[in-house]
Amino acid sequence: VYVKARKEGYSRTYDSMCRIIRKMKGNAKEKPKKLHKRKKKVEQANYPGERVQIDIKYVPEECIQFGTRDQKYYQITALDEYTRKRVLRIADEKSTYQTAKFLENLEKELGFAIKKVQTDNGKGFTNSESDKKTLFEVKLEEKGIEYVTTRPYSPWENGKVERSHRLDSKYYGDKKFKSKEELLRSIRKYNTRYNNISRKVLGFKSPNEVLKEYKENH
Repeated sequence: VYVKARKEGYSRTYDSMCRIIRKMKGNAKEKPKKLHKRKKKVEQANYPGERVQIDIKYVPEECIQFGTRDQKYYQITALDEYTRKRVLRIADEKSTYQTAKFLENLEKELGFAIKKVQTDNGKGFTNSESDKKTLFEVKLEEKGIEYVTTRPYSPWENGKVERSHRLDSKYYGDKKFKSKEELLRSIRKYNTRYNNISRKVLGFKSPNEVLKEYKENH
């Protein structure tokens, strides 16, 4: 809404617009901000692919209206820290085989090379109990991509992909998929829309616009 309003000549700031909307709705009083413990500052990416966060999210069971009850589905998410562009993939198991397979065409789907991948210490990525490399780690090595994991109990280090998963929870909220094909089709459509929506953190540009602008200037 703000992006469209600016194109029509709207001159107020985004925060000012939000305050006016709350006032019009009769909800002008803002919620007090919660005090959070000070966290270690997270280094910011300077170009596409410098650091890509990857995580796995459960697809809510109540959304799945097909197949057997014991079959679960998972959403593998890759999010580039610089452009905020995402790639989503649905898998029918949470394993390093699926995450390794996810890496095969990831750079092509994002539209740029990846220097570093960051994940948590989940078993879908690494195995802290063994020195043997997982399929996911082997695939990264084959592609020449550096791999790092977040520190234990430090979810904010993968905060960008974690926040995007909170948006996904709202998306899944009222969905009912009658077939796997419908689930896959819906996720593709949803992700395309996500990458073309303007975001405040990107200066009211979409992830695809940020990527296009970077490529034109470099």
